[in-house]
Amino acid sequence: MPDNNKKFHEFALQSILFKGRNDWYFCYLKTEKIAHVLTLLAVSAPPAAVEDVHDVARRTARLAGEIAHLAAGEVDAPVVLADIFSVLSCIRMLVAQSSLSAPTGLLLVREFEQVAERLVRGSHPSPFVSAEDFTVPALGEASYLASPQGLTPQSPVLKDNKSKGQNKGQTERMSLILELVRRKKSLSIKEIAAEIKGCSEKTIQRELGVLINQGLVRKVGERRWSLYLPV
Repeated sequence: MPDNNKKFHEFALQSILFKGRNDWYFCYLKTEKIAHVLTLLAVSAPPAAVEDVHDVARRTARLAGEIAHLAAGEVDAPVVLADIFSVLSCIRMLVAQSSLSAPTGLLLVREFEQVAERLVRGSHPSPFVSAEDFTVPALGEASYLASPQGLTPQSPVLKDNKSKGQNKGQTERMSLILELVRRKKSLSIKEIAAEIKGCSEKTIQRELGVLINQGLVRKVGERRWSLYLPV
């Protein structure tokens, strides 16, 4: 399902299945993306490893369905979490037997760790969510497939914004804001302003908007209830 399908995201987030469970919806879509990437990786894997990688891809696809059943109340969260840890072990094993390169394995492990964290967070539903707040960043399939066994992972790079008023100081401030959000996990604009000195809440809000557009930060809630979380 394409990420820009705002109408369906809106439907899903308000449906009886995922209403108030935006973190579980994120986990569902993210796991589906990882399964797709693993399927593509199997094509370029060493011949002896193709079936092993395909098997992990199938397990990941089933995991996406399991998260949907979790939201329906048919499966307990600890069971799904256990299956995520099981898939993590499989990926590490693929790396150990050279079916996947270490950098590619590290990228996949990080993606699954994010799913695990959001799954646990989703056990405490929040009513402050809308389709505008919800984004799932792409995994960068081209990066995974640039060589038969993957590519060295790269850190997110802040895009150079040449719009009016954007300068080197603002780019550095965005980096500080991003680092702070990642460290604290969940912050309001007032809390960020207390840490980032020398700029107004309006400036912080504008730069958070840039980070949101780049898929590095997401907003949950509206107005004074808004919180900013790492993606």
